[in-house]
Amino acid sequence: MKKSIPKTLLVVKNRALGDSIMGLSTIQYLKNTLPDTTIIYGVPKWIFPLYKNCGHKVIALDFKTLGDWLESRRVIKKHNVDTVFELFQSGRTAKFFKIWRLFGGPHYNFHNHHSKEGLVFDQGAIKSNIQRDLDGAWTFFGQGSGPPSFLDYPPVLDISDKASKLQIVIGLVATRETKMWPLSSYGLLTHLIQKNFPKHKIIIPLGPGDNLIEEELKGIISSNTEFLKVPLDRLPLELAGSSLYVGNDTGLKHLCVSLGVSTYTLFGPEPPTEWHPYDSSLHPFYFREPLECRTKSAHYCGLQTCDSMICLNTLSPENLSEKISSLI
Repeated sequence: MKKSIPKTLLVVKNRALGDSIMGLSTIQYLKNTLPDTTIIYGVPKWIFPLYKNCGHKVIALDFKTLGDWLESRRVIKKHNVDTVFELFQSGRTAKFFKIWRLFGGPHYNFHNHHSKEGLVFDQGAIKSNIQRDLDGAWTFFGQGSGPPSFLDYPPVLDISDKASKLQIVIGLVATRETKMWPLSSYGLLTHLIQKNFPKHKIIIPLGPGDNLIEEELKGIISSNTEFLKVPLDRLPLELAGSSLYVGNDTGLKHLCVSLGVSTYTLFGPEPPTEWHPYDSSLHPFYFREPLECRTKSAHYCGLQTCDSMICLNTLSPENLSEKISSLI
């Protein structure tokens, strides 16, 4: 394949917060590979404030309505984009860019992770999400005999103040119930942390829709635990310099990784192969295998709820406390 060198390349990732943060790895790779190209990162509008102080050129894009299409087209034209590369292609963005291309829009490259056929190196292979993004970037724009390793490109959110803080971040919210360790277990964990590390503050970031979780936790968390409710643009500043992140596999975990915070992640229905594209010696995890319920129909469990939750519920707060003690 003949590889082009764009003047202005827009990299789009129209996905959730964690996916968006993982995309920073590919942004850095492309900056290294195409030093004379202006690299712009396009993310959903609701995520955009997160990148206020990140050191990359980021624009807000949405594709839900005709109005979103017109506004996104205006913003992209304003930046004189001649080439688009979409990571983890979505249906809405595919339709938008393909239609625009018919009417003289920018050249459109994409990587559809779900498809078994395509131009991208190792198309359709199950591997870490950062590696799949890098495979796509190398296919269309890279140099050398093969794509770089995801281990060489961890995501970095470059903010000015990363001063150390004696605080531990607990991430207990997730996109579905089966990815969540029980709230009661998290409550007991806060008491064990307080006992073992009395000088550390524990913070639990919560969003606008997490009121019920807050109410359930109020009576069971330790006295040194605080709920953190800040706008998205403030969140990196509050978490940077923390001693540790421990919790579910969520966007919050990926944010902490990008800020240089050590992490310990609990994996239940989904294996870490795709969703933990980091050096496990720096970012260890808990994952119980083998479990037939996870592998009998696919390589992961897609249930929204589960009566047994054997993938996570057999982990005790005492055992997790021991696992994270050496990381703090």
